[in-house]
Amino acid sequence: MLITRANTWQSPYRKRTINSEIRLGPISLKFVTVILIAIAALFYLAQSSQAATLKYKVMDLEDQKSKAQTDVKQLEVESARLKSLSEIKNDADRLNLQ
Repeated sequence: MLITRANTWQSPYRKRTINSEIRLGPISLKFVTVILIAIAALFYLAQSSQAATLKYKVMDLEDQKSKAQTDVKQLEVESARLKSLSEIKNDADRLNLQ
């Protein structure tokens, strides 16, 4: 048997038409609507979750940056203190002070 879209019959084969019309009743329409809303909600949740994750990473990197800047300032102060101590020692040696 050969299935086609024509409603004609030819001798060796019997032909049938395939109904290509899609009908949605009220229950199936509600089902499709609920599925579309669920897909939209999942998409929204995925986007907000990804945004929250990226925000957390940015905050962590900013915290690391501020800690690094604090460490740099502390090291600059320590360097200046050590330079001043070595300069005092050199001056004392140069002036023959004890």
